Amino acid sequence: MLGTPPQTTLQKYWEVPDFTFTDRLGQPVGRDDLRGKVWVADFFYTSCPGPCPMMASRLSALQGQLTGKNNVRLISISLDPEKDTAEVLQQYAQRFNAGPNWLFLRGDRDATYALAQQGFKLAVADVRNSPEPITHSTKLVLVDQRGWVRGFYDGVGEDQSAKLVGDVDQLLVGTGEDSAK
Repeated sequence: MLGTPPQTTLQKYWEVPDFTFTDRLGQPVGRDDLRGKVWVADFFYTSCPGPCPMMASRLSALQGQLTGKNNVRLISISLDPEKDTAEVLQQYAQRFNAGPNWLFLRGDRDATYALAQQGFKLAVADVRNSPEPITHSTKLVLVDQRGWVRGFYDGVGEDQSAKLVGDVDQLLVGTGEDSAK
């Protein structure tokens, strides 16, 4: 008999450090504003000629799969805050049909890189004289209601959306907790 596979406990990696950036509407958004929400984060920049539009398309599709889950946010954080002004982020959000639960954030470049590298343990580097001046991870990162990283998913390769949505659901109903709270 076919049924749903047994749920496994989601790994609990580390807590995301405190941050406060600005969204596409100019409003401050920080880690504490996301408490009580399950969120999926990625790092991108709007002029990226490579993987960023693919990641945004994946998130746009994921947004559709998460419709009605009001305690879920998609968080896209710009790695190029000089060029990615609030207006540019708003245009990019419109390009990918971002709804109100998909936040596009920008902040100080050094703080953003530190958050990506130390807070999310994702690779990011500036590459001079390259068609892609910022090299960065294409991972989507699942964060629980308490601000703990709970999973990593491919943002451009194999479509892991079904697993990601299942893991989001697990966190929403509280079955994704491990025994070491």
